[in-house]
Amino acid sequence: MTAANDSNDVPTAEEIRAAVERIVASPGFHRSPQLVAFLRFVVESALGGKAEYIKSYTIGVEALGRNEYFDPQVDPIVRVEAARLRRALASYFIGDSARSSVMIEIPLGGYVPTFSRRRDSRSIEILIAALIRTLRIMRIPSQAYPFRLLFPSSRRRQSG
Repeated sequence: MTAANDSNDVPTAEEIRAAVERIVASPGFHRSPQLVAFLRFVVESALGGKAEYIKSYTIGVEALGRNEYFDPQVDPIVRVEAARLRRALASYFIGDSARSSVMIEIPLGGYVPTFSRRRDSRSIEILIAALIRTLRIMRIPSQAYPFRLLFPSSRRRQSG
């Protein structure tokens, strides 16, 4: 599980499993069997003390159904699904389920989930919403902005 200063900060395995069941039953997950399989695999592996087993290859083969010849360096499915899972979890915890007391996150740079209790769910909602807005702005740059940088005085001159 995740390191914590206070043992009350770390939810029990039963609370985590109950949170997973609520998550996979939510609209953002119930139509995506790959996200559900990915989430269940990483959570159960972490709860089972097998965090070192949570790697691209094992996720690809055991959770996403790739064969034993799966090469995560060639097939990006695990990275793609991890990004989708992170977004889906963020959306879940922002939406109607923002009152959930157990947080499950997949930190960037790895696939081992972290588990924590929410202290102030409102401030977490605000931070997640700000992060999602920032990511959207970064992904959808203005079409005019690069043009203005290259040609700052490109307004049409009217000839008289």
